[in-house]
Amino acid sequence: MQANEIIQRSNTLYRLIQSRQLKIAIDAIRRWAIDGQMTEVHESLNELEFNYRLLIQYVENGVNDPHRERVYQTMIRQAFHLVDTLKEEWMIMYASGYEYAQVRLERQHQESAHEYVSELEDLSSGHVLISLLEGSENPEYGKIENALKHEQLRTEIFRQIWLSVAMPTERFTALLSSDYIRANDKAFFVTALTLFLLRQFNEERLGVLLNACLHEDELVRQRALVGLWVVAGRYDERLSFYHNFDEQFQRLKEDANFLSSMKTIMIQFIRTAETEKISKKIQEEILPEMMKIAPQLKDKLDMESWASPEEWEDKNPDWQEMIEQSGVADKLMEMSELQMQGADVYMNTFAQLKQYPFFGEAINWLLPFDKTYSGIADLFDKQHYLFNTLVNTGFLCNSDKYSLAFSLKSLPESQRNTMMQAFKIEDEQYKEAMRDGQVIPTDRMAEQISNQYIQDLYRFFKLNPYRNDFFPLFDLALSLHRLLIFERLQFSIDQQTAIADFYFGHEHYNEALEMFQTHVEKSDTPAGLYQKMGFCLQQKGDFQHALDLYLRAEALIPTQKWLTRKIAFCYKMIGNVDEALSYYRRVESLESENLSVQLQIGHLLLQQQRYEEALNSYFKVELSKSEPKVWRAIAWCSFLSGKKEQAERYSQKIIENHATKHDWLNAGHIAWAMGKRTEALNRYAKSVQLFREEHDDFFVAFERDAAYLTTAGIDSMELAFMIDKLRYKLQNDAIM
Repeated sequence: MQANEIIQRSNTLYRLIQSRQLKIAIDAIRRWAIDGQMTEVHESLNELEFNYRLLIQYVENGVNDPHRERVYQTMIRQAFHLVDTLKEEWMIMYASGYEYAQVRLERQHQESAHEYVSELEDLSSGHVLISLLEGSENPEYGKIENALKHEQLRTEIFRQIWLSVAMPTERFTALLSSDYIRANDKAFFVTALTLFLLRQFNEERLGVLLNACLHEDELVRQRALVGLWVVAGRYDERLSFYHNFDEQFQRLKEDANFLSSMKTIMIQFIRTAETEKISKKIQEEILPEMMKIAPQLKDKLDMESWASPEEWEDKNPDWQEMIEQSGVADKLMEMSELQMQGADVYMNTFAQLKQYPFFGEAINWLLPFDKTYSGIADLFDKQHYLFNTLVNTGFLCNSDKYSLAFSLKSLPESQRNTMMQAFKIEDEQYKEAMRDGQVIPTDRMAEQISNQYIQDLYRFFKLNPYRNDFFPLFDLALSLHRLLIFERLQFSIDQQTAIADFYFGHEHYNEALEMFQTHVEKSDTPAGLYQKMGFCLQQKGDFQHALDLYLRAEALIPTQKWLTRKIAFCYKMIGNVDEALSYYRRVESLESENLSVQLQIGHLLLQQQRYEEALNSYFKVELSKSEPKVWRAIAWCSFLSGKKEQAERYSQKIIENHATKHDWLNAGHIAWAMGKRTEALNRYAKSVQLFREEHDDFFVAFERDAAYLTTAGIDSMELAFMIDKLRYKLQNDAIM
């Protein structure tokens, strides 16, 4: 059986159980257990069915049991567990992916007798320091040896948590509560727990994760809170059957910072939906522009002075001028602003730096950054100020910090020293901030930790070579507001509005609309929400419903320019020209100098065949802004109104300024109406060429304009002659 078949079969069973079709589910579970010769599952299923039939009998006999629902939910959980067991065992037997290969390997080498907690405590920094002070002949060697032992043991613990259920809950709890085990290790183990729960639901381990959400260390706590969102997304509908989860969740809500942290993490997950777009922008827009100006910088500027320490802080103003002239400055500023907001602007850069052996071990992608890691420790011993810059920067996630550290380590000493000059500037700023007593606020630190961790997860699930073997976690990024846990969080109206506005501000209009709709009736300022909801619908192309909401907003705030213009636009898009013109006239009274509004008024008057009035609007625009799009409108309107010479005059201006396929088509009409048949034919030929370049059909467009030509005095029979004459011309031109 293929892995996808196993997943499909288990999902079918989960849906049956969730919809409370327990009899059908039990029969299907039995068939699957028999197929796999899983005796223990079959026996447990028999016991479940016996109890379920007994419950049904009690109901039939009219026995009033106040605990009936609780008992029934217990049976549903038991059914879920049996499916979990079957799915896991079948996947272990048949799944060929990386994760289940590791599960099989762990089963073969499992040493349940290992007392991991005490061993890890013995290898903690405090115990190691004591042992070194007690007389080791080579303390440096002892330090490295203990670091390697610590890393190996940490990996073994991570793998046992992630890949098996061998570690009892009480031992896991001891790991997270030990005073001697470092916070970095505890946070790493929380990640292992999250990965386990993504693969296999386990109520006890979910309880451990919920307890970790109240951990005293912020690093551990934030990883647990991120894990809570992840697991809740993975098992959304199922969680309603677990009353222990409800009880623990209510306890979490008593913590003053819980809701704020969950809102922040939710927004950070939403932000990941922008990562690929940001990376594409950097790759396709910013980097090519930088590559273009790089030779100019090298030729025109004194690049050699960059390596001189005393010159580092005195930037040449020519650099900035050249960047601004290139047009890349605005894009760099945009990226800088996104970075300050927490956006993942380094994904594209560091995706190329994951080739080091360190990343060959999949779990290292999720390791909290640690200067004492054996592979990079010597780098920090030699360049101590790098640690302050690298570790404390909030813009680099842990995975990228390791990438940067290994990159620096691979450089020759001379190049590394040159690069260090850049870090030295930031390091001095950091030291200055510390001298001034500046510290990062606790809530900001928590936000930084969770954001870096989510970026670590993003790289793991999007870049690591085995990514396709894992649950597609970030497919959930834009649907967290639809989860049951979101409802249970009971965010305040302000918090919900902040999330909805984040969706809205980042152009996720479907999601923003869903959220706005849930609390518009509770809002003290519904007009603003009606406008935003209308805008969301407008962006989806649903102009009628957008208009309905804009009109509701107008009833509350009748004289707002932006709103009046949106109403006008929607009327125009649904084809109600009269109302559109009426509202654009209102906008005109509020913004008499707005050329765009004048242009829209002209277009609407043109549709009403009020050509003189339309031309007046177009000429008003031309007086302030004479450009092709205005000439185009004047030329066409003049043609329709019979002002052929005026139409030709403006048509010539357009032709001299990069005419489009439709400009040449219109120019042909005008020339023909003036009796210039040969000129018209040549213009049509140029139009055909442009239509073909854009894989479009000239003759369809020509046919649509036939009525305008007959109105201009062209005989209908002559239309057919012109078309065939054009076809002969095109044929001859092709032969020549």
